[in-house]
Amino acid sequence: MLVLTDLTRFKDSDNVCMAMLDEDNCTCFRPLPYATRTFIADKKIMPGMIVDATIIPADGASVPHIEDCRFENDVWMNQVDEKTFIDVLERSAVDSVSDAFEGKVTPRNRCVPVDDPCNSSIRTIRVDPLSLSLSVIDIGAELKLRIGFTDFSGERYRHTPISDLYFHTSAMNYVKQDRLDELNALLAGGEVVYIRAGLSRLYESKSGKQGYWMQANGIYTFPGCFLI
Repeated sequence: MLVLTDLTRFKDSDNVCMAMLDEDNCTCFRPLPYATRTFIADKKIMPGMIVDATIIPADGASVPHIEDCRFENDVWMNQVDEKTFIDVLERSAVDSVSDAFEGKVTPRNRCVPVDDPCNSSIRTIRVDPLSLSLSVIDIGAELKLRIGFTDFSGERYRHTPISDLYFHTSAMNYVKQDRLDELNALLAGGEVVYIRAGLSRLYESKSGKQGYWMQANGIYTFPGCFLI
Protein backbone atom coordinates (compact mmCIF):
# COMPACT_ATOMS: atom_id res chain seq x y z
CA MET A 1 0.00 0.00 0.00
CA LEU A 2 1.06 3.58 -0.65
CA VAL A 3 0.51 6.56 1.66
CA LEU A 4 -0.06 9.96 0.06
CA THR A 5 2.46 12.48 1.39
CA ASP A 6 2.51 15.27 -1.18
CA LEU A 7 -0.18 17.29 -2.94
CA THR A 8 1.78 19.94 -4.79
CA ARG A 9 0.07 23.00 -6.22
CA PHE A 10 1.09 24.81 -9.38
CA LYS A 11 0.96 28.59 -9.49
CA ASP A 12 -0.68 29.06 -12.88
CA SER A 13 -2.28 25.69 -13.49
CA ASP A 14 -5.13 23.48 -12.33
CA ASN A 15 -2.69 20.59 -12.10
CA VAL A 16 -1.76 18.90 -8.83
CA CYS A 17 1.35 16.75 -8.44
CA MET A 18 0.90 13.81 -6.08
CA ALA A 19 3.60 11.76 -4.38
CA MET A 20 3.32 8.70 -2.17
CA LEU A 21 5.55 6.60 0.08
CA ASP A 22 5.43 2.82 0.09
CA GLU A 23 4.28 1.90 3.59
CA ASP A 24 6.77 -1.00 3.77
CA ASN A 25 10.04 0.40 2.39
CA CYS A 26 9.33 4.15 2.03
CA THR A 27 10.11 4.21 -1.70
CA CYS A 28 8.64 7.37 -3.20
CA PHE A 29 6.42 7.36 -6.30
CA ARG A 30 5.04 10.29 -8.34
CA PRO A 31 2.26 9.28 -10.77
CA LEU A 32 2.04 11.02 -14.13
CA PRO A 33 0.21 12.61 -15.83
CA TYR A 34 -0.61 15.11 -13.10
CA ALA A 35 -3.99 15.05 -11.41
CA THR A 36 -6.30 18.07 -11.51
CA ARG A 37 -7.89 19.98 -8.67
CA THR A 38 -11.25 18.69 -9.84
CA PHE A 39 -10.02 15.09 -9.55
CA ILE A 40 -8.63 15.81 -6.08
CA ALA A 41 -11.92 17.37 -4.96
CA ASP A 42 -14.13 14.68 -6.50
CA LYS A 43 -12.12 11.87 -4.89
CA LYS A 44 -11.79 13.85 -1.63
CA ILE A 45 -8.06 13.12 -1.71
CA MET A 46 -6.15 14.29 1.35
CA PRO A 47 -2.62 13.78 2.73
CA GLY A 48 -2.36 10.49 4.57
CA MET A 49 -4.76 8.64 2.27
CA ILE A 50 -3.94 5.09 1.22
CA VAL A 51 -3.90 4.13 -2.43
CA ASP A 52 -3.49 0.71 -4.00
CA ALA A 53 -2.27 0.80 -7.61
CA THR A 54 -0.27 -1.00 -10.25
CA ILE A 55 2.95 1.01 -10.61
CA ILE A 56 4.54 1.28 -14.05
CA PRO A 57 7.95 3.04 -14.27
CA ALA A 58 7.91 6.12 -16.48
CA ASP A 59 9.77 5.90 -19.76
CA GLY A 60 12.78 8.18 -19.66
CA ALA A 61 12.58 9.05 -15.95
CA SER A 62 15.90 10.61 -15.02
CA VAL A 63 17.58 12.27 -12.06
CA PRO A 64 16.55 14.11 -10.07
CA HIS A 65 12.92 13.12 -10.82
CA ILE A 66 13.39 9.37 -10.54
CA GLU A 67 10.05 9.06 -8.71
CA ASP A 68 8.06 9.52 -11.94
CA CYS A 69 5.79 6.61 -12.81
CA ARG A 70 2.34 5.73 -14.09
CA PHE A 71 -0.54 4.32 -12.07
CA GLU A 72 -3.10 1.84 -13.29
CA ASN A 73 -6.10 0.39 -11.48
CA ASP A 74 -5.67 2.86 -8.62
CA VAL A 75 -8.08 2.48 -5.71
CA TRP A 76 -8.30 5.27 -3.12
CA MET A 77 -9.01 4.32 0.48
CA ASN A 78 -9.30 6.03 3.86
CA GLN A 79 -6.70 8.17 5.61
CA VAL A 80 -4.24 6.42 7.87
CA ASP A 81 -4.31 7.45 11.51
CA GLU A 82 -1.85 10.02 12.80
CA LYS A 83 0.39 7.39 14.43
CA THR A 84 0.81 5.51 11.15
CA PHE A 85 1.41 8.71 9.19
CA ILE A 86 4.15 9.89 11.53
CA ASP A 87 5.75 6.43 11.38
CA VAL A 88 5.95 6.50 7.57
CA LEU A 89 7.37 10.03 7.56
CA GLU A 90 9.90 9.23 10.28
CA ARG A 91 11.22 6.14 8.51
CA SER A 92 11.72 8.17 5.33
CA ALA A 93 13.31 11.19 7.06
CA VAL A 94 16.81 12.63 7.22
CA ASP A 95 18.12 15.27 9.60
CA SER A 96 19.07 17.94 7.10
CA VAL A 97 18.41 19.45 3.69
CA SER A 98 22.08 18.85 2.96
CA ASP A 99 21.64 15.12 3.58
CA ALA A 100 18.51 15.07 1.44
CA PHE A 101 20.03 16.74 -1.60
CA GLU A 102 23.66 15.65 -1.36
CA GLY A 103 24.95 19.03 -0.21
CA LYS A 104 23.75 20.75 -3.38
CA VAL A 105 21.06 22.82 -1.60
CA THR A 106 22.22 25.24 1.09
CA PRO A 107 20.66 28.22 2.89
CA ARG A 108 22.31 30.48 0.31
CA ASN A 109 21.70 28.31 -2.74
CA ARG A 110 18.28 26.72 -3.18
CA CYS A 111 18.95 25.60 -6.76
CA VAL A 112 20.39 22.24 -7.82
CA PRO A 113 22.38 22.77 -11.04
CA VAL A 114 21.26 21.23 -14.31
CA ASP A 115 24.64 19.63 -14.95
CA ASP A 116 24.97 18.11 -11.48
CA PRO A 117 21.52 16.89 -10.36
CA CYS A 118 20.68 14.93 -7.21
CA ASN A 119 19.68 11.29 -7.23
CA SER A 120 16.11 12.07 -6.08
CA SER A 121 13.75 15.03 -6.03
CA ILE A 122 11.57 14.54 -2.92
CA ARG A 123 12.78 13.89 0.63
CA THR A 124 11.44 14.12 4.18
CA ILE A 125 13.31 16.52 6.50
CA ARG A 126 13.14 16.54 10.30
CA VAL A 127 12.53 20.11 11.46
CA ASP A 128 12.80 21.95 14.79
CA PRO A 129 9.17 22.80 15.68
CA LEU A 130 10.09 26.09 17.36
CA SER A 131 11.84 27.23 14.18
CA LEU A 132 8.74 27.31 11.97
CA SER A 133 7.75 30.79 10.83
CA LEU A 134 5.33 31.84 8.12
CA SER A 135 5.63 35.19 6.36
CA VAL A 136 3.78 36.98 3.60
CA ILE A 137 5.34 38.84 0.69
CA ASP A 138 3.06 41.45 -0.87
CA ILE A 139 4.05 42.05 -4.49
CA GLY A 140 0.94 44.06 -5.29
CA ALA A 141 -0.87 41.70 -7.62
CA GLU A 142 -0.87 38.85 -5.13
CA LEU A 143 0.31 37.70 -1.73
CA LYS A 144 3.05 35.09 -1.61
CA LEU A 145 3.37 32.83 1.42
CA ARG A 146 6.79 31.64 2.56
CA ILE A 147 7.99 29.37 5.38
CA GLY A 148 11.21 29.52 7.34
CA PHE A 149 12.56 26.50 9.21
CA THR A 150 15.67 25.08 10.84
CA ASP A 151 16.57 21.47 10.15
CA PHE A 152 18.14 19.13 12.70
CA SER A 153 21.66 20.08 11.57
CA GLY A 154 20.97 23.67 12.69
CA GLU A 155 20.82 25.14 9.17
CA ARG A 156 18.19 27.86 8.75
CA TYR A 157 16.19 28.06 5.51
CA ARG A 158 14.28 31.32 5.17
CA HIS A 159 11.48 32.31 2.78
CA THR A 160 10.97 28.85 1.27
CA PRO A 161 8.13 28.71 -1.29
CA ILE A 162 5.14 26.63 -0.15
CA SER A 163 3.79 24.23 -2.77
CA ASP A 164 1.75 22.12 -0.33
CA LEU A 165 -1.79 22.52 -1.70
CA TYR A 166 -3.76 21.98 1.52
CA PHE A 167 -1.35 23.76 3.84
CA HIS A 168 -1.16 26.77 1.52
CA THR A 169 -4.96 26.96 1.23
CA SER A 170 -5.42 26.73 5.00
CA ALA A 171 -2.64 29.21 5.74
CA MET A 172 -4.01 31.75 3.27
CA ASN A 173 -7.35 31.60 5.06
CA TYR A 174 -5.52 32.67 8.23
CA VAL A 175 -3.77 35.44 6.28
CA LYS A 176 -7.05 36.77 4.85
CA GLN A 177 -8.49 36.89 8.39
CA ASP A 178 -5.37 38.68 9.70
CA ARG A 179 -4.61 35.70 11.96
CA LEU A 180 -1.10 34.77 10.78
CA ASP A 181 0.34 35.23 14.29
CA GLU A 182 -2.20 32.70 15.55
CA LEU A 183 -1.12 30.16 12.95
CA ASN A 184 2.57 30.71 13.70
CA ALA A 185 1.84 30.07 17.39
CA LEU A 186 -0.04 26.91 16.48
CA LEU A 187 2.87 25.63 14.38
CA ALA A 188 5.41 26.42 17.09
CA GLY A 189 3.37 24.34 19.52
CA GLY A 190 3.99 21.15 17.56
CA GLU A 191 6.06 18.39 19.13
CA VAL A 192 7.32 16.84 15.89
CA VAL A 193 7.56 18.47 12.46
CA TYR A 194 8.44 17.12 9.04
CA ILE A 195 8.78 19.01 5.77
CA ARG A 196 8.57 17.15 2.50
CA ALA A 197 11.16 19.09 0.51
CA GLY A 198 10.89 18.79 -3.25
CA LEU A 199 12.81 19.98 -6.28
CA SER A 200 10.90 21.71 -9.05
CA ARG A 201 11.02 20.72 -12.66
CA LEU A 202 13.69 22.53 -14.66
CA TYR A 203 13.10 26.25 -14.14
CA GLU A 204 14.85 29.45 -15.13
CA SER A 205 14.70 32.31 -12.64
CA LYS A 206 14.26 35.95 -13.59
CA SER A 207 18.02 36.33 -13.24
CA GLY A 208 18.55 33.61 -15.83
CA LYS A 209 19.69 30.89 -13.42
CA GLN A 210 18.54 27.44 -14.47
CA GLY A 211 18.11 24.42 -12.26
CA TYR A 212 15.84 22.52 -9.91
CA TRP A 213 14.60 24.75 -7.07
CA MET A 214 13.70 23.60 -3.55
CA GLN A 215 10.16 24.11 -2.27
CA ALA A 216 8.03 22.83 0.61
CA ASN A 217 5.78 20.14 -0.89
CA GLY A 218 4.36 19.00 2.45
CA ILE A 219 4.34 20.53 5.94
CA TYR A 220 3.25 18.26 8.79
CA THR A 221 3.19 19.05 12.50
CA PHE A 222 2.32 16.50 15.17
CA PRO A 223 0.05 16.20 17.03
CA GLY A 224 -2.82 17.48 14.91
CA CYS A 225 -1.27 17.34 11.43
CA PHE A 226 -4.66 16.82 9.81
CA LEU A 227 -6.24 19.78 11.63
CA ILE A 228 -4.33 22.80 10.33
